Amino acid sequence: MDKETLVEVQDFEIEIYPNPAVALEDGVVIDCNKKFLELLPSSHSNPRQKHLKSIGIFLDSQTPDELFQKLEHSEQFSDLEVKLWNNSTYFVSASYFKLKGKAISALSFNKFTLPSKYATPVIWGHGTLLKEMFDNFSSWVCIRDRNGTIVLCNKGFERFIGKTYEEIVGKRLTEILYSKEEASFLLEPDKKLFEGKETQLHFHHKFIDSKGNPHYLEITRALINIDGQDYVLCASIDTTELDSLRELYEEKTTLYKTLIENAFDAIYLMKGRRYVYVNPRFCELTGYTFEELTAESFDFGVLIPEESKKYLEERYQARLEGKEIPNQYELQLLHKDGRKVYVEVSTVSVGKPGEVVVMGIMRDITQRKEYESQLRQSESRLKELNFAKDKFFNIIAHDLRTPISGLISMNKALIENHEVLSPQETYELLTEILDYANQSFNLLENLLQWSRTQTGSIPFKPELCDIFEITQASKIINEPNAKRKQINIENLVPQGSYSLLDRNMITTVFRNLISNAVKYTNPGGKIQISLKENGNTYEIAVSDNGVGMSELQIARLFKIGEYVSTIGTGNEKGSGLGLILCKEFVEKNQGSINVQSELGKGSTFVVTLPKDAQPL
Repeated sequence: MDKETLVEVQDFEIEIYPNPAVALEDGVVIDCNKKFLELLPSSHSNPRQKHLKSIGIFLDSQTPDELFQKLEHSEQFSDLEVKLWNNSTYFVSASYFKLKGKAISALSFNKFTLPSKYATPVIWGHGTLLKEMFDNFSSWVCIRDRNGTIVLCNKGFERFIGKTYEEIVGKRLTEILYSKEEASFLLEPDKKLFEGKETQLHFHHKFIDSKGNPHYLEITRALINIDGQDYVLCASIDTTELDSLRELYEEKTTLYKTLIENAFDAIYLMKGRRYVYVNPRFCELTGYTFEELTAESFDFGVLIPEESKKYLEERYQARLEGKEIPNQYELQLLHKDGRKVYVEVSTVSVGKPGEVVVMGIMRDITQRKEYESQLRQSESRLKELNFAKDKFFNIIAHDLRTPISGLISMNKALIENHEVLSPQETYELLTEILDYANQSFNLLENLLQWSRTQTGSIPFKPELCDIFEITQASKIINEPNAKRKQINIENLVPQGSYSLLDRNMITTVFRNLISNAVKYTNPGGKIQISLKENGNTYEIAVSDNGVGMSELQIARLFKIGEYVSTIGTGNEKGSGLGLILCKEFVEKNQGSINVQSELGKGSTFVVTLPKDAQPL
């Protein structure tokens, strides 16, 4: 090499050389790195400014002569084998450059050894450089010839195979792998490269190492040409950890999918206003198929009742604005068949700010809602029963005691004074006794009927009845009391007004309504019983021109916990139980009862009954 053509460099750092290295000027050492000093015998620890021949590093005198001849002519060479003073073998490579106008030669000593019996001049001319380069690769690298013989490999490949470099190079895979079938399988793709069918191959392979451990390899093979000879360069990356994670992910994904697909609750993923995933339970809950629910054209609004749409729209806007909203709420869904399903919803937002991506879980709570409704009804019924119990004891303690006490008092007066009483006085006492007896009877009758309704022991026996006959019988029962107060009872119900109802219950209703009208109508007053047809119903009115009621009194009627009985126009007393009994019996017959009244102008009780009433 012409020294005049050498490249000029501004600086030279010999310590960056990875191997022992020395810089020479005309064979004299001008610099060296620490690794080079470690190669010298202890008697030559400072080689600087000394000729390379005189520092005692070489053992064989012939090799240095060849080396110095090459240096003298600035001849480029690599992997020149030399023996050092301690009988160790090294391979020397040389490079040349100019530094501050001076010709400098740099020698690199490499311990890398090559088994000469397998070496071909083609590859070994570059062996040291390739070995150094591939040893720094994290992947496993080997180079094979057409016969499948390994001519070069890196340290990663050595560790993977579990053999030394000398045990690997010069052998085929079938000789170094424990499984010949596995080795033959790995060598097979090389043929495609050498035959020119492929220039590069990439595939994934599961491999068992020398210790029996499984490895997942990403293998890349390419055809390379070095000085006219074709070789296969094979680089493998161990992706065992990544594949293990992938397998774990797939297992977890399968597990989670199985859990979601078989979950008792409905699970969905919603992006914007569109369902992107729903599990089978969600389909079952709504009545729509997976394809229908996840179609781009599907409007989720069909699942939401009108009264809930505003609330959901507010939630949607709040999510868009990044506001915090409750993650749990209750909702009604509209099933495809039109029925409503109560659900409890738990949601979590998984989208970025400015987008709405929601994962939700729905649980059908329809049955729970029914139980809650039944519980509320039971609670209300329990309160009514408690009121009924209190009312029962109140009637026994007060309302029933009064007429019985009157009976006892009148009878006692009659017995004690019968000899001195005139016929008129005796008649008056007997009349009072009869009034008290009638009050006691009516009260006991109502009490008996009411107690039977509370225990559910009154059978419902509907039959086709003429309402005229029922009102007429109720009028006749109450006429004796009405005549004493000179009250006229007029039954305007036309004969032949038939309805399917329980005769005993409806008779009790009108008996009580007419009795109350007599009680609160002034002497000389008038009571009318009338009927009006209104579509499929009858409206039967019991009207009087008596004392009437205030709005507060009307509001407290028909309530078991309210005591609304007042003294009649003839000082009659009542329990207030009759109207409660009327309401229960009318409703049992699928009817209703209401009142219109004004203080001082009388009252009208209207009973509405269906013409074609059916038993409950």
